[in-house]
Amino acid sequence: METPPVETVAACSAVQGIPLITKFSELVTPPESCCSWWRPFWLLYTVLMSTIVAALLVALLPLIVLLTLFRRAWSCYACSRYHTQPSKLKIAVIGGGWSGLQCISRLRELGVRDITGFERNDALGGTWHPKLRYHSIQVHGAMWVTSFDCYPYNAADRDANDGKVLGAEAQNYVKRFATDKGIEALYQFNTKVVAVKYDSAQRTVAPKGETVAPKQPARLVVEALDGNRSESGPYDLVIYASQASEPNIPDIPGQAEFEGKILHSLDFKTAQFDEIVRSKAKVVVVGGSMAACDLALCFQRAGYETYDWVFRTPYLFWKYEAVFHNRSFLNALRGFSTVVGLLLSLVSQTLAGWMFWGSGLAVTYGKVHNNWCKFHFGVLCPQQRRDLSKITEEKRHRANPKRYYAGGLELDDGRKLAADYVLFGTGCQSGINKIALVKDGQPFDLDPEARMLNYFVVPTFPVFANSTSLWTTFGPVRAVNSADMAIYHLCVRETMTEEQMRRKASWQMGGSMNSTSGLLFQSTSFTLRVWVVMHLDLMAAGLVDFFDFMWHVIEIFSLSRQTALKFRILPQYRPQQHEHDD
Repeated sequence: METPPVETVAACSAVQGIPLITKFSELVTPPESCCSWWRPFWLLYTVLMSTIVAALLVALLPLIVLLTLFRRAWSCYACSRYHTQPSKLKIAVIGGGWSGLQCISRLRELGVRDITGFERNDALGGTWHPKLRYHSIQVHGAMWVTSFDCYPYNAADRDANDGKVLGAEAQNYVKRFATDKGIEALYQFNTKVVAVKYDSAQRTVAPKGETVAPKQPARLVVEALDGNRSESGPYDLVIYASQASEPNIPDIPGQAEFEGKILHSLDFKTAQFDEIVRSKAKVVVVGGSMAACDLALCFQRAGYETYDWVFRTPYLFWKYEAVFHNRSFLNALRGFSTVVGLLLSLVSQTLAGWMFWGSGLAVTYGKVHNNWCKFHFGVLCPQQRRDLSKITEEKRHRANPKRYYAGGLELDDGRKLAADYVLFGTGCQSGINKIALVKDGQPFDLDPEARMLNYFVVPTFPVFANSTSLWTTFGPVRAVNSADMAIYHLCVRETMTEEQMRRKASWQMGGSMNSTSGLLFQSTSFTLRVWVVMHLDLMAAGLVDFFDFMWHVIEIFSLSRQTALKFRILPQYRPQQHEHDD
Protein backbone atom coordinates (compact mmCIF):
# COMPACT_ATOMS: atom_id res chain seq x y z
CA MET A 1 0.00 0.00 0.00
CA GLU A 2 1.38 3.37 -0.99
CA THR A 3 2.12 5.69 1.94
CA PRO A 4 -0.16 8.76 1.78
CA PRO A 5 1.58 12.11 1.45
CA VAL A 6 1.70 14.42 4.46
CA GLU A 7 -1.03 16.66 3.05
CA THR A 8 -3.44 13.70 2.70
CA VAL A 9 -4.73 13.62 6.23
CA ALA A 10 -8.12 11.94 6.18
CA ALA A 11 -6.58 8.74 4.80
CA CYS A 12 -4.33 8.36 7.85
CA SER A 13 -6.49 9.07 10.89
CA ALA A 14 -4.14 7.49 13.42
CA VAL A 15 -1.54 10.24 13.04
CA GLN A 16 -3.61 12.78 11.11
CA GLY A 17 -1.03 12.85 8.35
CA ILE A 18 1.66 14.13 10.72
CA PRO A 19 4.87 12.09 10.43
CA LEU A 20 6.36 10.39 13.47
CA ILE A 21 9.25 12.88 13.38
CA THR A 22 8.98 16.37 11.90
CA LYS A 23 12.44 17.86 11.48
CA PHE A 24 12.96 21.60 11.78
CA SER A 25 13.72 21.88 8.06
CA GLU A 26 10.39 20.19 7.29
CA LEU A 27 8.23 22.81 8.99
CA VAL A 28 6.02 24.59 6.47
CA THR A 29 6.39 28.25 5.57
CA PRO A 30 4.87 30.54 8.24
CA PRO A 31 1.41 31.65 7.09
CA GLU A 32 1.50 35.15 8.63
CA SER A 33 2.29 38.30 6.71
CA CYS A 34 5.14 40.50 8.02
CA CYS A 35 3.87 43.66 6.30
CA SER A 36 1.31 44.98 8.79
CA TRP A 37 1.27 48.77 9.10
CA TRP A 38 1.96 48.63 12.83
CA ARG A 39 5.01 46.40 12.46
CA PRO A 40 7.65 49.23 12.31
CA PHE A 41 6.29 50.86 15.49
CA TRP A 42 6.46 47.63 17.48
CA LEU A 43 9.96 46.94 16.16
CA LEU A 44 11.03 50.41 17.29
CA TYR A 45 9.51 49.77 20.73
CA THR A 46 11.32 46.42 20.97
CA VAL A 47 14.69 47.94 20.12
CA LEU A 48 14.13 50.87 22.50
CA MET A 49 13.11 48.72 25.48
CA SER A 50 15.91 46.23 24.86
CA THR A 51 18.40 49.08 24.84
CA ILE A 52 17.00 50.57 28.06
CA VAL A 53 17.03 47.23 29.91
CA ALA A 54 20.54 46.44 28.65
CA ALA A 55 21.73 49.86 29.86
CA LEU A 56 20.16 49.28 33.29
CA LEU A 57 21.86 45.91 33.57
CA VAL A 58 25.21 47.47 32.69
CA ALA A 59 24.67 50.23 35.26
CA LEU A 60 23.83 47.65 37.93
CA LEU A 61 26.64 45.33 36.91
CA PRO A 62 29.06 46.23 39.76
CA LEU A 63 26.37 45.55 42.37
CA ILE A 64 25.32 42.33 40.64
CA VAL A 65 28.93 41.14 40.49
CA LEU A 66 29.43 41.93 44.18
CA LEU A 67 26.28 40.08 45.21
CA THR A 68 27.18 37.13 42.99
CA LEU A 69 30.67 36.83 44.44
CA PHE A 70 29.23 37.02 47.96
CA ARG A 71 26.67 34.36 47.15
CA ARG A 72 29.25 32.01 45.63
CA ALA A 73 31.57 32.51 48.59
CA TRP A 74 28.67 31.67 50.91
CA SER A 75 27.94 28.58 48.82
CA CYS A 76 31.55 27.38 49.08
CA TYR A 77 31.32 27.68 52.87
CA ALA A 78 27.74 26.64 53.66
CA CYS A 79 27.46 23.88 51.07
CA SER A 80 30.91 22.35 51.46
CA ARG A 81 29.89 19.15 53.25
CA TYR A 82 27.06 16.72 53.84
CA HIS A 83 25.76 16.31 57.38
CA THR A 84 23.98 13.18 56.11
CA GLN A 85 25.38 11.06 53.31
CA PRO A 86 23.04 10.71 50.29
CA SER A 87 23.75 6.98 50.23
CA LYS A 88 21.89 6.62 53.54
CA LEU A 89 18.65 8.07 52.19
CA LYS A 90 15.49 6.27 51.15
CA ILE A 91 13.41 8.28 48.70
CA ALA A 92 10.09 7.58 46.96
CA VAL A 93 9.18 9.22 43.64
CA ILE A 94 5.54 9.34 42.55
CA GLY A 95 5.14 9.41 38.78
CA GLY A 96 6.72 7.55 35.88
CA GLY A 97 6.87 10.40 33.37
CA TRP A 98 9.95 12.24 32.28
CA SER A 99 10.10 14.37 35.44
CA GLY A 100 10.10 11.32 37.68
CA LEU A 101 12.72 9.56 35.57
CA GLN A 102 14.98 12.61 35.40
CA CYS A 103 14.67 13.11 39.15
CA ILE A 104 15.62 9.50 39.87
CA SER A 105 18.53 9.63 37.42
CA ARG A 106 19.93 12.75 39.10
CA LEU A 107 19.41 11.34 42.62
CA ARG A 108 21.46 8.30 41.63
CA GLU A 109 24.21 10.54 40.25
CA LEU A 110 24.28 12.27 43.65
CA GLY A 111 24.74 8.99 45.47
CA VAL A 112 21.23 7.96 46.53
CA ARG A 113 20.99 4.20 46.22
CA ASP A 114 17.61 3.34 47.73
CA ILE A 115 14.93 4.83 45.46
CA THR A 116 11.49 3.47 44.68
CA GLY A 117 9.29 4.83 41.91
CA PHE A 118 5.51 4.43 41.82
CA GLU A 119 3.51 4.54 38.60
CA ARG A 120 -0.24 3.95 38.46
CA ASN A 121 -0.13 2.82 34.82
CA ASP A 122 1.44 -0.33 33.40
CA ALA A 123 4.50 1.35 31.86
CA LEU A 124 6.64 4.47 31.93
CA GLY A 125 5.78 7.49 29.84
CA GLY A 126 3.65 9.87 31.89
CA THR A 127 1.92 12.29 29.52
CA TRP A 128 3.02 10.16 26.59
CA HIS A 129 1.62 6.89 27.94
CA PRO A 130 -1.34 5.68 25.83
CA LYS A 131 -3.71 6.20 28.78
CA LEU A 132 -2.84 9.90 28.97
CA ARG A 133 -1.86 10.99 25.48
CA TYR A 134 -4.74 12.01 23.27
CA HIS A 135 -5.28 11.30 19.60
CA SER A 136 -2.49 12.50 17.29
CA ILE A 137 -0.74 14.59 19.99
CA GLN A 138 2.68 15.98 19.13
CA VAL A 139 5.31 17.21 21.53
CA HIS A 140 4.73 20.95 21.33
CA GLY A 141 8.36 22.01 21.77
CA ALA A 142 11.59 21.18 20.02
CA MET A 143 13.20 17.95 21.13
CA TRP A 144 16.26 19.79 22.45
CA VAL A 145 14.08 21.53 25.04
CA THR A 146 12.12 18.38 25.88
CA SER A 147 15.13 16.06 26.22
CA PHE A 148 16.70 14.58 29.32
CA ASP A 149 19.86 16.11 30.75
CA CYS A 150 22.93 15.07 28.70
CA TYR A 151 20.77 12.62 26.74
CA PRO A 152 19.81 14.24 23.42
CA TYR A 153 16.96 12.82 21.43
CA ASN A 154 19.24 12.39 18.40
CA ALA A 155 22.84 13.38 18.97
CA ALA A 156 23.75 12.81 15.32
CA ASP A 157 21.01 14.93 13.77
CA ARG A 158 20.55 18.53 14.92
CA ASP A 159 17.68 18.94 12.46
CA ALA A 160 15.76 16.20 14.29
CA ASN A 161 16.67 17.65 17.70
CA ASP A 162 15.28 21.00 16.55
CA GLY A 163 12.08 19.32 15.37
CA LYS A 164 9.08 17.73 17.09
CA VAL A 165 7.71 14.20 17.37
CA LEU A 166 4.41 12.44 17.92
CA GLY A 167 3.46 11.30 21.41
CA ALA A 168 4.18 7.63 20.63
CA GLU A 169 7.75 8.50 19.67
CA ALA A 170 8.11 10.63 22.81
CA GLN A 171 7.21 7.58 24.88
CA ASN A 172 9.79 5.52 22.97
CA TYR A 173 12.40 8.13 23.85
CA VAL A 174 11.36 8.02 27.53
CA LYS A 175 11.69 4.23 27.52
CA ARG A 176 15.15 4.40 25.88
CA PHE A 177 16.35 6.73 28.61
CA ALA A 178 14.93 4.51 31.36
CA THR A 179 16.54 1.41 29.86
CA ASP A 180 19.94 3.01 29.31
CA LYS A 181 19.97 4.43 32.84
CA GLY A 182 18.65 1.24 34.47
CA ILE A 183 15.70 3.08 36.03
CA GLU A 184 12.75 0.93 35.01
CA ALA A 185 13.64 -1.78 37.54
CA LEU A 186 13.20 0.76 40.36
CA TYR A 187 9.49 1.23 39.60
CA GLN A 188 6.38 -0.48 40.90
CA PHE A 189 3.79 -0.38 38.11
CA ASN A 190 0.01 -0.50 38.35
CA THR A 191 0.51 0.95 41.82
CA LYS A 192 -1.38 4.04 42.93
CA VAL A 193 -0.18 6.06 45.92
CA VAL A 194 -3.29 6.98 47.90
CA ALA A 195 -1.79 8.37 51.11
CA VAL A 196 1.43 9.64 52.69
CA LYS A 197 1.92 9.14 56.44
CA TYR A 198 4.29 11.35 58.40
CA ASP A 199 5.51 10.65 61.93
CA SER A 200 6.97 13.95 63.11
CA ALA A 201 8.62 12.27 66.14
CA GLN A 202 10.83 10.29 63.76
CA ARG A 203 12.14 13.31 61.89
CA THR A 204 15.90 13.62 62.35
CA VAL A 205 17.41 16.92 63.46
CA ALA A 206 21.15 16.94 62.81
CA PRO A 207 23.15 18.92 65.38
CA LYS A 208 25.28 21.49 63.66
CA GLY A 209 28.58 20.03 62.51
CA GLU A 210 27.58 16.43 63.17
CA THR A 211 26.81 13.59 60.79
CA VAL A 212 23.72 11.52 61.56
CA ALA A 213 21.77 8.66 60.08
CA PRO A 214 18.23 9.55 59.00
CA LYS A 215 15.25 7.90 60.68
CA GLN A 216 12.88 7.88 57.69
CA PRO A 217 9.65 9.38 59.02
CA ALA A 218 7.42 8.80 55.95
CA ARG A 219 5.40 5.82 54.81
CA LEU A 220 3.13 5.36 51.79
CA VAL A 221 -0.22 3.66 51.42
CA VAL A 222 -0.37 2.15 47.93
CA GLU A 223 -3.21 0.50 46.06
CA ALA A 224 -2.82 -2.32 43.54
CA LEU A 225 -5.04 -2.96 40.52
CA ASP A 226 -7.19 -5.37 42.51
CA GLY A 227 -7.92 -2.67 45.10
CA ASN A 228 -5.78 -4.20 47.83
CA ARG A 229 -3.87 -1.66 49.89
CA SER A 230 -0.54 -2.01 51.64
CA GLU A 231 2.14 0.18 53.20
CA SER A 232 5.51 0.93 51.68
CA GLY A 233 8.51 2.49 53.34
CA PRO A 234 9.79 4.02 55.46
CA TYR A 235 11.24 6.93 53.45
CA ASP A 236 13.09 10.13 54.21
CA LEU A 237 11.29 12.03 51.47
CA VAL A 238 8.41 11.51 49.07
CA ILE A 239 8.73 13.49 45.81
CA TYR A 240 5.60 14.11 43.78
CA ALA A 241 6.57 14.25 40.08
CA SER A 242 3.32 14.22 38.12
CA GLN A 243 2.44 17.38 36.20
CA ALA A 244 -0.74 16.65 34.25
CA SER A 245 -2.44 13.45 35.35
CA GLU A 246 -5.95 14.62 36.25
CA PRO A 247 -8.49 16.17 33.83
CA ASN A 248 -9.80 19.65 34.54
CA ILE A 249 -13.44 19.73 33.40
CA PRO A 250 -15.58 22.80 34.22
CA ASP A 251 -18.68 22.18 36.29
CA ILE A 252 -21.47 23.10 33.87
CA PRO A 253 -25.13 22.68 34.93
CA GLY A 254 -27.39 20.20 33.15
CA GLN A 255 -24.95 17.35 32.71
CA ALA A 256 -27.54 14.74 33.75
CA GLU A 257 -29.89 16.04 31.05
CA PHE A 258 -27.33 15.81 28.24
CA GLU A 259 -27.84 12.74 26.06
CA GLY A 260 -24.41 12.77 24.45
CA LYS A 261 -20.91 11.99 25.68
CA ILE A 262 -18.54 14.28 27.60
CA LEU A 263 -14.82 13.68 27.17
CA HIS A 264 -11.69 15.44 28.34
CA SER A 265 -8.72 15.55 25.96
CA LEU A 266 -7.03 12.87 28.11
CA ASP A 267 -9.89 10.50 27.19
CA PHE A 268 -9.93 11.38 23.49
CA LYS A 269 -8.17 8.46 21.83
CA THR A 270 -7.98 7.29 18.23
CA ALA A 271 -10.92 4.94 18.85
CA GLN A 272 -13.12 7.88 19.90
CA PHE A 273 -12.00 9.95 16.92
CA ASP A 274 -12.72 7.11 14.49
CA GLU A 275 -16.14 6.50 16.08
CA ILE A 276 -17.04 10.19 15.71
CA VAL A 277 -16.04 10.24 12.05
CA ARG A 278 -17.74 6.91 11.32
CA SER A 279 -21.03 7.91 12.98
CA LYS A 280 -20.91 11.49 11.65
CA ALA A 281 -21.47 12.73 15.18
CA LYS A 282 -21.83 16.41 16.03
CA VAL A 283 -18.92 17.69 18.14
CA VAL A 284 -18.35 20.76 20.29
CA VAL A 285 -14.75 21.48 21.36
CA VAL A 286 -14.54 23.67 24.49
CA GLY A 287 -11.42 25.62 25.47
CA GLY A 288 -8.79 27.86 23.95
CA SER A 289 -5.59 26.22 25.21
CA MET A 290 -2.99 24.18 23.34
CA ALA A 291 -4.98 20.99 23.95
CA ALA A 292 -8.13 22.60 22.54
CA CYS A 293 -6.19 23.66 19.44
CA ASP A 294 -5.03 20.07 19.02
CA LEU A 295 -8.61 18.78 19.29
CA ALA A 296 -9.91 21.27 16.73
CA LEU A 297 -7.01 20.42 14.40
CA CYS A 298 -7.90 16.72 14.54
CA PHE A 299 -11.19 17.45 12.80
CA GLN A 300 -9.95 20.21 10.50
CA ARG A 301 -7.12 18.08 9.14
CA ALA A 302 -9.43 15.14 8.54
CA GLY A 303 -11.79 17.32 6.52
CA TYR A 304 -14.52 16.69 9.09
CA GLU A 305 -17.07 19.52 9.09
CA THR A 306 -19.59 18.72 11.84
CA TYR A 307 -17.89 20.43 14.76
CA ASP A 308 -17.89 23.76 16.60
CA TRP A 309 -15.19 25.35 18.72
CA VAL A 310 -16.12 27.36 21.83
CA PHE A 311 -13.62 29.58 23.69
CA ARG A 312 -13.79 32.81 25.70
CA THR A 313 -10.61 34.51 24.54
CA PRO A 314 -8.02 33.21 22.06
CA TYR A 315 -4.94 32.01 23.89
CA LEU A 316 -1.58 33.59 23.12
CA PHE A 317 1.36 31.49 21.95
CA TRP A 318 4.95 31.81 20.88
CA LYS A 319 5.91 30.97 17.32
CA TYR A 320 7.79 27.69 17.20
CA GLU A 321 10.36 28.83 14.64
CA ALA A 322 11.00 32.04 16.61
CA VAL A 323 11.57 30.52 20.05
CA PHE A 324 13.23 27.28 18.80
CA HIS A 325 15.08 29.11 16.08
CA ASN A 326 17.91 28.33 13.65
CA ARG A 327 20.53 30.14 15.76
CA SER A 328 21.13 32.94 13.25
CA PHE A 329 22.46 36.25 14.56
CA LEU A 330 19.11 38.01 14.02
CA ASN A 331 17.23 35.27 15.84
CA ALA A 332 19.75 35.45 18.68
CA LEU A 333 18.97 39.17 19.00
CA ARG A 334 15.26 38.43 18.98
CA GLY A 335 15.95 35.88 21.70
CA PHE A 336 17.48 38.62 23.83
CA SER A 337 14.30 40.67 23.37
CA THR A 338 12.42 37.66 24.78
CA VAL A 339 14.64 37.81 27.87
CA VAL A 340 13.85 41.53 28.14
CA GLY A 341 10.15 40.73 27.90
CA LEU A 342 10.49 38.22 30.75
CA LEU A 343 12.12 40.87 32.94
CA LEU A 344 9.47 43.44 31.98
CA SER A 345 6.77 41.01 33.15
CA LEU A 346 7.75 42.02 36.68
CA VAL A 347 6.71 45.60 35.92
CA SER A 348 3.82 45.37 33.49
CA GLN A 349 1.96 42.67 31.61
CA THR A 350 1.29 45.21 28.84
CA LEU A 351 4.91 46.26 28.37
CA ALA A 352 6.05 42.63 28.32
CA GLY A 353 3.36 41.70 25.81
CA TRP A 354 4.33 44.51 23.47
CA MET A 355 7.87 43.13 23.48
CA PHE A 356 6.67 39.73 22.31
CA TRP A 357 4.40 41.19 19.64
CA GLY A 358 7.06 43.67 18.53
CA SER A 359 9.76 41.03 18.10
CA GLY A 360 7.47 38.79 16.06
CA LEU A 361 7.48 36.08 18.73
CA ALA A 362 3.79 36.22 19.69
CA VAL A 363 0.92 34.75 17.74
CA THR A 364 -2.73 33.81 18.27
CA TYR A 365 -5.43 32.06 16.28
CA GLY A 366 -7.97 34.87 16.69
CA LYS A 367 -8.11 38.61 17.14
CA VAL A 368 -4.82 40.07 18.40
CA HIS A 369 -4.91 41.08 22.07
CA ASN A 370 -2.44 41.66 24.88
CA ASN A 371 -3.94 39.70 27.80
CA TRP A 372 -0.95 37.53 28.70
CA CYS A 373 -2.87 35.69 31.39
CA LYS A 374 -3.92 33.71 28.30
CA PHE A 375 -0.35 32.51 27.76
CA HIS A 376 0.94 29.32 29.37
CA PHE A 377 4.23 28.83 27.50
CA GLY A 378 2.29 27.34 24.59
CA VAL A 379 3.97 27.09 21.19
CA LEU A 380 2.44 26.80 17.72
CA CYS A 381 4.47 25.64 14.74
CA PRO A 382 3.80 27.04 11.22
CA GLN A 383 1.81 23.98 10.19
CA GLN A 384 -0.47 24.26 13.21
CA ARG A 385 -1.02 27.97 12.59
CA ARG A 386 -1.71 27.38 8.92
CA ASP A 387 -4.28 24.67 9.66
CA LEU A 388 -5.93 26.66 12.48
CA SER A 389 -6.38 29.58 10.07
CA LYS A 390 -8.49 27.28 7.87
CA ILE A 391 -11.11 26.86 10.61
CA THR A 392 -13.90 29.18 9.53
CA GLU A 393 -15.39 31.88 11.72
CA GLU A 394 -18.73 30.07 11.57
CA LYS A 395 -17.18 27.25 13.59
CA ARG A 396 -15.61 29.58 16.19
CA HIS A 397 -17.77 30.83 19.06
CA ARG A 398 -16.42 33.46 21.47
CA ALA A 399 -18.59 32.62 24.46
CA ASN A 400 -18.84 30.65 27.70
CA PRO A 401 -20.76 27.39 28.04
CA LYS A 402 -23.85 28.14 30.16
CA ARG A 403 -25.56 24.78 30.51
CA TYR A 404 -26.15 21.45 28.85
CA TYR A 405 -29.47 20.60 27.32
CA ALA A 406 -30.58 17.21 26.01
CA GLY A 407 -29.24 17.76 22.53
CA GLY A 408 -26.14 19.83 23.13
CA LEU A 409 -24.61 22.86 24.81
CA GLU A 410 -26.15 26.28 25.43
CA LEU A 411 -23.82 29.31 25.47
CA ASP A 412 -24.07 32.42 27.62
CA ASP A 413 -25.02 34.51 24.59
CA GLY A 414 -28.14 32.40 24.07
CA ARG A 415 -26.95 30.29 21.17
CA LYS A 416 -27.47 26.54 21.28
CA LEU A 417 -24.96 24.16 19.69
CA ALA A 418 -26.16 20.66 18.86
CA ALA A 419 -23.71 18.03 20.09
CA ASP A 420 -23.33 14.29 20.37
CA TYR A 421 -19.88 14.80 21.91
CA VAL A 422 -18.55 17.66 24.03
CA LEU A 423 -14.76 17.57 24.13
CA PHE A 424 -12.91 19.63 26.74
CA GLY A 425 -9.42 20.94 26.01
CA THR A 426 -9.33 22.77 29.33
CA GLY A 427 -6.02 21.66 30.77
CA CYS A 428 -5.12 19.31 33.57
CA GLN A 429 -4.29 19.32 37.24
CA SER A 430 -1.28 17.67 38.79
CA GLY A 431 -3.45 15.38 40.93
CA ILE A 432 -1.48 16.12 44.09
CA ASN A 433 -4.73 16.87 45.94
CA LYS A 434 -5.86 13.28 45.32
CA ILE A 435 -3.27 11.98 47.80
CA ALA A 436 -4.42 11.86 51.42
CA LEU A 437 -1.93 13.14 54.01
CA VAL A 438 -1.77 11.77 57.53
CA LYS A 439 0.33 13.50 60.18
CA ASP A 440 0.95 11.77 63.51
CA GLY A 441 -2.06 9.54 62.94
CA GLN A 442 -4.47 12.39 62.09
CA PRO A 443 -5.74 13.54 58.66
CA PHE A 444 -3.81 16.56 57.45
CA ASP A 445 -5.08 19.11 54.92
CA LEU A 446 -2.68 21.15 52.82
CA ASP A 447 -3.44 24.85 52.92
CA PRO A 448 -3.60 25.84 49.23
CA GLU A 449 -2.43 29.36 50.11
CA ALA A 450 0.49 28.24 52.29
CA ARG A 451 3.86 28.62 50.63
CA MET A 452 6.23 25.79 49.96
CA LEU A 453 9.79 26.28 51.10
CA ASN A 454 11.85 27.05 47.99
CA TYR A 455 8.85 26.05 45.86
CA PHE A 456 9.53 22.43 46.76
CA VAL A 457 9.00 21.27 50.35
CA VAL A 458 5.76 21.55 52.34
CA PRO A 459 6.96 23.19 55.62
CA THR A 460 4.26 21.66 57.82
CA PHE A 461 4.62 18.25 56.16
CA PRO A 462 8.37 18.26 55.40
CA VAL A 463 8.61 14.68 54.13
CA PHE A 464 6.53 15.66 51.08
CA ALA A 465 7.99 17.62 48.15
CA ASN A 466 6.38 18.77 44.90
CA SER A 467 8.76 18.51 41.96
CA THR A 468 6.22 19.97 39.54
CA SER A 469 6.14 23.31 41.36
CA LEU A 470 9.90 23.91 41.04
CA TRP A 471 9.47 24.91 37.40
CA THR A 472 12.99 26.25 36.83
CA THR A 473 13.10 25.41 33.14
CA PHE A 474 11.35 23.38 30.44
CA GLY A 475 11.01 19.67 29.80
CA PRO A 476 12.44 16.95 32.02
CA VAL A 477 15.70 18.84 32.71
CA ARG A 478 13.97 20.90 35.42
CA ALA A 479 13.77 17.75 37.57
CA VAL A 480 17.57 17.91 37.90
CA ASN A 481 16.94 20.92 40.14
CA SER A 482 14.28 19.01 42.08
CA ALA A 483 16.78 16.25 42.86
CA ASP A 484 19.43 18.80 43.84
CA MET A 485 16.92 20.53 46.11
CA ALA A 486 15.99 17.21 47.73
CA ILE A 487 19.61 16.46 48.61
CA TYR A 488 20.20 20.02 49.79
CA HIS A 489 17.13 19.81 52.01
CA LEU A 490 18.02 16.42 53.51
CA CYS A 491 21.81 16.38 53.53
CA VAL A 492 23.31 19.88 53.36
CA ARG A 493 21.08 22.57 54.80
CA GLU A 494 20.93 22.67 58.59
CA THR A 495 17.76 20.88 59.60
CA MET A 496 14.99 23.32 60.47
CA THR A 497 11.88 22.89 62.55
CA GLU A 498 8.52 23.06 60.83
CA GLU A 499 7.96 26.55 62.23
CA GLN A 500 11.35 27.72 60.96
CA MET A 501 10.55 26.38 57.49
CA ARG A 502 7.10 27.95 57.52
CA ARG A 503 8.50 31.32 58.55
CA LYS A 504 11.24 31.19 55.92
CA ALA A 505 8.73 30.24 53.22
CA SER A 506 6.50 33.16 54.24
CA TRP A 507 9.26 35.56 53.16
CA GLN A 508 8.91 34.38 49.57
CA MET A 509 6.93 36.42 47.05
CA GLY A 510 5.24 33.28 45.69
CA GLY A 511 5.23 29.53 45.97
CA SER A 512 1.75 28.62 47.21
CA MET A 513 0.24 25.30 46.17
CA ASN A 514 -2.47 27.22 44.28
CA SER A 515 -0.06 29.26 42.17
CA THR A 516 2.38 26.51 41.28
CA SER A 517 0.79 23.06 41.29
CA GLY A 518 -1.16 23.95 38.18
CA LEU A 519 1.11 26.72 36.87
CA LEU A 520 0.56 25.95 33.19
CA PHE A 521 -3.18 25.40 33.42
CA GLN A 522 -4.48 28.50 35.21
CA SER A 523 -6.29 30.94 32.96
CA THR A 524 -6.21 33.80 35.49
CA SER A 525 -2.53 33.87 36.46
CA PHE A 526 0.18 35.80 34.63
CA THR A 527 2.36 32.74 34.12
CA LEU A 528 5.42 34.67 32.94
CA ARG A 529 5.47 36.78 36.11
CA VAL A 530 4.96 33.73 38.33
CA TRP A 531 7.92 32.07 36.60
CA VAL A 532 10.26 35.07 36.98
CA VAL A 533 9.17 35.71 40.59
CA MET A 534 10.01 32.11 41.42
CA HIS A 535 13.58 32.64 40.20
CA LEU A 536 13.84 35.87 42.19
CA ASP A 537 12.75 33.96 45.30
CA LEU A 538 15.39 31.31 44.60
CA MET A 539 18.01 34.07 44.24
CA ALA A 540 16.91 35.70 47.49
CA ALA A 541 17.24 32.32 49.22
CA GLY A 542 20.83 32.01 47.97
CA LEU A 543 20.06 28.99 45.77
CA VAL A 544 20.63 30.66 42.40
CA ASP A 545 22.69 33.68 41.45
CA PHE A 546 21.77 36.31 38.88
CA PHE A 547 24.50 35.43 36.37
CA ASP A 548 23.51 31.77 36.34
CA PHE A 549 19.86 32.71 35.79
CA MET A 550 20.66 35.19 33.01
CA TRP A 551 22.96 32.73 31.29
CA HIS A 552 20.25 30.09 31.51
CA VAL A 553 17.56 32.21 29.81
CA ILE A 554 20.01 33.55 27.21
CA GLU A 555 21.11 29.99 26.49
CA ILE A 556 17.49 28.95 25.84
CA PHE A 557 16.10 31.95 24.00
CA SER A 558 19.17 33.33 22.18
CA LEU A 559 21.34 30.25 21.65
CA SER A 560 18.55 27.65 21.29
CA ARG A 561 20.00 25.07 23.63
CA GLN A 562 19.32 24.02 27.20
CA THR A 563 21.19 22.71 30.21
CA ALA A 564 19.99 22.50 33.79
CA LEU A 565 19.94 25.74 35.77
CA LYS A 566 22.96 25.81 38.10
CA PHE A 567 22.05 25.75 41.77
CA ARG A 568 25.57 25.51 43.30
CA ILE A 569 24.15 24.17 46.56
CA LEU A 570 25.80 20.76 46.79
CA PRO A 571 29.33 19.62 47.61
CA GLN A 572 30.94 17.25 45.16
CA TYR A 573 29.77 13.74 45.97
CA ARG A 574 32.51 11.33 47.02
CA PRO A 575 31.53 7.88 48.31
CA GLN A 576 32.64 7.26 51.87
CA GLN A 577 34.80 4.22 52.61
CA HIS A 578 32.05 2.53 54.66
CA GLU A 579 29.70 2.81 51.68
CA HIS A 580 31.91 0.44 49.69
CA ASP A 581 31.74 -2.04 52.55
CA ASP A 582 27.91 -2.14 52.74
